Amino acid sequence: MPSSRERCIRAVEREEVDMVPLSLWIEVPEPAGSLMAALYASDVEDLLKSLEIDYRGFLPNISWLGIGLRGGYEEGFFTEVDGRRLYRNVFGVVSAFSSNGRTNMYVKHPLSELNVKDYVFPEPREEDFDKVEKFRKLYDDYCVIGYALQPFETACAILGYNKIFKLMVKGAMELEYVLDKLFSITERQAKMLAEAGVDQVYSGDDVGAQTTMMISPELWRRLLKPRYKRLADLIHKHGAFFHFHSDGWIEPIIPDLIEIGVDVLDPLQPEAMNVGRIKKLYGDRLSFEGCIGVQTLPLYKPQDVATEVENTIKAMGPTGFTLRPCHTILPETPIENILTLYNVAKKCRRLAH
Repeated sequence: MPSSRERCIRAVEREEVDMVPLSLWIEVPEPAGSLMAALYASDVEDLLKSLEIDYRGFLPNISWLGIGLRGGYEEGFFTEVDGRRLYRNVFGVVSAFSSNGRTNMYVKHPLSELNVKDYVFPEPREEDFDKVEKFRKLYDDYCVIGYALQPFETACAILGYNKIFKLMVKGAMELEYVLDKLFSITERQAKMLAEAGVDQVYSGDDVGAQTTMMISPELWRRLLKPRYKRLADLIHKHGAFFHFHSDGWIEPIIPDLIEIGVDVLDPLQPEAMNVGRIKKLYGDRLSFEGCIGVQTLPLYKPQDVATEVENTIKAMGPTGFTLRPCHTILPETPIENILTLYNVAKKCRRLAH
């Protein structure tokens, strides 16, 4: 039997596989804690083995593998005079969190007022290379994914959404400067990750809403496509796959992603796109990951979950596909539904071959 790593690489390259690979995104502490208890898992690694997960490294909320940043702004929580609890990240973006800590909202964008030439961008931590290299060796039998900065989303946070959308329409050099700086950070992280031996470099940006794109395909092609092309070329040059993430409806730019060399596209939200149709249109040139909707997962009965998993594997498999929730599994999701998802997946992923 091939290793998880071999299985995932064959799936990405759309070659024959022994079974459909599995991955996991889940929110912590819940429902991850309850899922671990239900499976008698002593730690995260035990949980991943119980679910037969083929990936290690960057699994949102569960584990993070990447090249960190330093310089820029001092990171950490602080309290305003009125008692509001806030957090500042390395880019100087300040966020306020909801009472349950699950969601946050940007309340300060450093480049909404500061001159871009006075802004100090952080730098990748080169010492993190050794950490990634050791992780690669430790999990040699698994497909390892490393995270690189998502540059457009970061630009939105630094500039503020009102300002960045105005700059996009104007074609302002200020925006070009910020994007060049951020993509440079992403490229340096990606190069180190690939050289350290990760199988996939995860980047990309959310540009899709539920039924439309957040920016026009024309603006995306002008501002972002050439920069992603350079990123894809760099990742491939150093021996890794380019794993591109964007939530929501992004159908118009899927041919562009193929053209620039994206290897894996996630998450293909079934609430936003017909995943079977996307597979039929582009499955000979692009591999996919995701496709199990987390918006409906809390509302389904176990049999509904089983049916969705079976239908998704039939539509997306047997190769060129990794099955996982299309985003993090939410706390209100019944544990029985999560167990059904993976129990049925473990059965059907073999039958799909």
